[in-house]
Amino acid sequence: MKKLLILLLALCMLLCFAACGETADGDTDGTTTTTSTSASTTTTTQDSSKITYTVTVVNEQNEPIAGAMVQLCDNDNCFPSVADANGVATFSLEEATYKVSFLTAPEGYAVEEAYYFEGSSTELTITLKAA
Repeated sequence: MKKLLILLLALCMLLCFAACGETADGDTDGTTTTTSTSASTTTTTQDSSKITYTVTVVNEQNEPIAGAMVQLCDNDNCFPSVADANGVATFSLEEATYKVSFLTAPEGYAVEEAYYFEGSSTELTITLKAA
């Protein structure tokens, strides 16, 4: 009986952590999503200390390259993402100077070693040439 009670308490704690959005290391993902059941409205709020960086990957005909695996790197960490069907990869990160690179070159395209955001811009479009 005592083991069952301990097991149930542990399960309740895990469900509570999952419900409040904490990860295994105790961090939250920095976003809050509110969904109203009486109306079909969903609101997402970004953590005010983070900035959204957008990388768009297109070919020479300005067509999106979906599935391109890009990453933003600062001096200490790299943050990977995959471009969606519109060729867009987004990152919600602290303000910093980031180098943009490809984890692997999209099939059939040549990539440079690194790309950079211009000035204080948080948007970058990378046009890839056929290999």
